[in-house]
Amino acid sequence: MSQMSLQLIVGLGNPEQKYMTTRHNVGFWVADSLSEKLARDFTFHKKYESDLFEYEFESRLFHFMKPLSYINNSGVPIKKFIKNKNIEAENILIIYDDLDLAVGKVRLKQGGGSGGHNGLNSIIEQIGSKNFWRLRIGIGKPDDKNKVIDYVLGRPSLIDKNLINKSIDLLIDEINNFFSGESTKLMNKLNGDNK
Repeated sequence: MSQMSLQLIVGLGNPEQKYMTTRHNVGFWVADSLSEKLARDFTFHKKYESDLFEYEFESRLFHFMKPLSYINNSGVPIKKFIKNKNIEAENILIIYDDLDLAVGKVRLKQGGGSGGHNGLNSIIEQIGSKNFWRLRIGIGKPDDKNKVIDYVLGRPSLIDKNLINKSIDLLIDEINNFFSGESTKLMNKLNGDNK
């Protein structure tokens, strides 16, 4: 497992106000919490159809991104941005909701498939690589698989929201380890704590 050398941190979500509090927007929740923690404001960049901000840590520049293309087309603005900035797939971290993890559980890994997540399908297809880092946040799943769309586009219960917020707080506390590329330490802490 390689050390992380991140340059771009992306939270996935849907842009419309009606989606902001839904499970599918967990990636946006993390990105917004990071902008608050780092005292940086997202600003809209039409060229990349995204909200962006930059942050410098120990003389290294990190880009933070919320694609506003809808989750299923997330790869389009990401591809434009990384081509322009010469960023490789292994220098990207994608943060997103995961149906296959229990609510509030977290997993960090590099590479792999999409797990059926349409946002990841779009990213893999557009950038031509699966080698980016993924930070999955569990949202659980409904008993009836026919209700998955309504579930991901629905709001979590108060109990579930609190569990997710606890995970986000943990991630925010560890942000310096993300910046410094401490992937082994992070994986032990995040994955080990979320068995």
